[in-house]
Amino acid sequence: MNSIIEERLISHLTIIETVYSITINNKEEVAKWIADSTSDEKNALTIATSLNTWVMMNSTDGSITIPIGAVQQLQDKLKIIGR
Repeated sequence: MNSIIEERLISHLTIIETVYSITINNKEEVAKWIADSTSDEKNALTIATSLNTWVMMNSTDGSITIPIGAVQQLQDKLKIIGR
């Protein structure tokens, strides 16, 4: 696990919360999962940036829980694009 990447991801997800006036219920879990799945900071932040759109499209009230499956799908799609 890369704690620097995890901290930056938490910061990024906090900005998403601020922009959409929501609470991401599992922000730390999502950040840890992404940080554990890649050692490349650019890839980690690309996934987090994609989550911005996912949150925008899926949040309906003041809080949201991001399914790890959704994070994994975004990661898989980004791997395909990067080939």
